[in-house]
Amino acid sequence: MFTARSINKSTLVEILSCVLLLFLTAQISIPLQPVPITLQSLGVMLIGLKFNRGTAFYSVLTYLLLGAAGLPIFADFLGGYNVFIRPVGGYLIGFLAAVIVMGKVNESLSSKCVSLMRNSLSCLAGTATIFICGVSWLAIHVGLKQAIVAGVLPFILPGLVKIFLLVAALQYLKK
Repeated sequence: MFTARSINKSTLVEILSCVLLLFLTAQISIPLQPVPITLQSLGVMLIGLKFNRGTAFYSVLTYLLLGAAGLPIFADFLGGYNVFIRPVGGYLIGFLAAVIVMGKVNESLSSKCVSLMRNSLSCLAGTATIFICGVSWLAIHVGLKQAIVAGVLPFILPGLVKIFLLVAALQYLKK
């Protein structure tokens, strides 16, 4: 990872750019209850695929800390530590866990798979991680069955579409 001295200006710009990406994708949402569908998971996957593990981790961590400190950067321009207590809190923490998992998947598959397969598997692993963290926390609020019904089922198709579009776009841009 990084030490305080190892973060140079370009890394700082990357981190701040990723925070801005997460902020912008959080504001594009379909207001469902208890958890809205946003484009944040797309932003998380893009960060997890295009940046090294340290940059990805610190980008998401910075986003979460700024939001917890009260900056209105979460979905619907919410901010404050109390957002983590709400039903969406597990999904937010899941973003951080997702970039860690994606980094591990990318690292372990780097020499074994072509980039299309590696990126797809990495995004699926990241998405599953977000679901696991999100549903685990949501279940505390609404029970496990309702958490799966409200916190996974509406997100499966949009999640798969996001993964497909992201991986396809990255493959296209690579050429």
